[in-house]
Amino acid sequence: RTVLDLDPTHLSLYCLTIEPGTPMQRWLLNGRIQPPDPDLAADQYELACTLLAEHGYDHYEISNWAKPGQECEHNLTYWRNGEYLGLGAGAHGHAAGVRYQIVKQPRVYLRRLEEAATLGYPLSTAVAASHSVSRAEAISDTMMTQLRLLNEGLDLAAFEAKFGQSVAEVYGGTLEQMLGWDLVAVANGRLRLTQKGWFLSNQVFYRFMLDNEA
Repeated sequence: RTVLDLDPTHLSLYCLTIEPGTPMQRWLLNGRIQPPDPDLAADQYELACTLLAEHGYDHYEISNWAKPGQECEHNLTYWRNGEYLGLGAGAHGHAAGVRYQIVKQPRVYLRRLEEAATLGYPLSTAVAASHSVSRAEAISDTMMTQLRLLNEGLDLAAFEAKFGQSVAEVYGGTLEQMLGWDLVAVANGRLRLTQKGWFLSNQVFYRFMLDNEA
């Protein structure tokens, strides 16, 4: 409610994740703090959904709300599984069917850019790691990112045009199961998370992940 008094145009609200190797993880292991309560987190999320809707915010992504026309264009590229260039130390990129990571240290980054060798787009001598995106990975990424967009969801015709198979053909019984559990729904040619699915989105995404032999 304090934040709402400031009337921001955009809000990103994420549940706390305790990452390995962080001070917070050490505090948790030492008993200094308690682990996040998933039931409390769900209650807080539900309250946020209610309050933000009452104040005119559009819940356009699982963890993001915006006033009309104020959606984050930068992150929409990621959520639509689009391509983007990673420029600068520590950056990540996704272009021409390749995902890559630039070296993290600025001095190493600058030194490598001075090397004469050239690599094929989008790679450079400053790239620390890269891999070609497999078909299974591309499908999984598309499902996981586009289902995060609560209004847009996944365009079923666009999916079939891109991958040569429908979502039903790729996922078969898994899709039927998700529909039967009321975690996703199909309307107007799009697959979207239901409100029930918002709270169990990680479970939905997990079931839509394909291994590289799929």
